[in-house]
Amino acid sequence: MTERRGLNLEPVVDLLARLARDKVYGPLDMLSRVEDNDEFYMKIAREALYSALRYVSTEKGEPPPPGLEDSIRQTLAIINNRPYFAKEVALRALARAMSSREKEGEERKEGQGE
Repeated sequence: MTERRGLNLEPVVDLLARLARDKVYGPLDMLSRVEDNDEFYMKIAREALYSALRYVSTEKGEPPPPGLEDSIRQTLAIINNRPYFAKEVALRALARAMSSREKEGEERKEGQGE
């Protein structure tokens, strides 16, 4: 997702993946519902990112990843121009979370000698 012409959207994907790993899917579900760039859907996108950031900062007590503020700004700008991108961000975050869960499961099995 990645860096194109100075874009770095990875901090947003990582932020959302943290939520999915904790089985907190609300913000991802909100992003997946963005259908066009009218104010209603843009509000949903902003609320989703706000909720994700709030969860990580308060519930997890984790500092935000470097570059998160710029990444959020860039993500919202892209969603405003291409609303379907919100669903893509949610999908990538969910896939990343699932991949990390699989890796953790494999590491546990290896640690148990299976």
